[in-house]
Amino acid sequence: MSSDAPHLILISGPVGVGKTTVAQEMSNQLAETGVAHTFVDLDALTYTYPRRDDDPYGQNLALKNLQAVWANAQIYYPRVLIIARVIETAAGALEIADTVNASECTIVRLEAQDETLLNRVRQREQGAGRAWHEARALELSQSLSETDFANLVLGTDDRSVGDIANEIILGLQLNSQSKPNKL
Repeated sequence: MSSDAPHLILISGPVGVGKTTVAQEMSNQLAETGVAHTFVDLDALTYTYPRRDDDPYGQNLALKNLQAVWANAQIYYPRVLIIARVIETAAGALEIADTVNASECTIVRLEAQDETLLNRVRQREQGAGRAWHEARALELSQSLSETDFANLVLGTDDRSVGDIANEIILGLQLNSQSKPNKL
C-alpha cells in the first residue's frame, strides 16, 4: 500500500466502556474538520442468530461483512478507518488489519472502573442479556489489562466523550492537513 493508505484505528475495551460512543464522536469530529474516514461498529456486523459453534462471538462473520463494507466505502477515499470492537488479542487486531489491507494500525484500549462499567451496562441492557453483559464486562476488564497490547490506553471515568475522542485524534495527528503516523 502507498503511504496514503488508510490508517486503521481500533477502539477496544470491555463491554460498557464506551467504544462505540467514542468512535462515533471521533467520526463526528473528523467530519467537522474534513477528514475523509469510515466508522464501523464491528459488533453491528455480527447480529445473526444462531451463531456457529466455531464462531461464538461472530468474528468470522464480522470480518466477511467488514470486507464488503470496506470495499464499498473506499469509493469515497477515506484516509481513516475507525472500528469499535472488543479486541482480546494482538492476533485479533491483525485479522482486522489484514481484512482491510491496512498498512498502519493503532489500537486504543478504553478502560473504566468496574462500578462504572456495571452502571453503564445496566443503563444500556434492559433485557435478557443484561446478566451476561455484566459478567462479560468484568471479565474483559481484567483480561484486557493483563494482556495489554494497545498503543494507547485511556480511562473513561469522569471524562466527556468529546474529550476522549479529541485526545485520540490529536494524539494521532488526524486532521485535514496531516498524514497518519505509523505507530
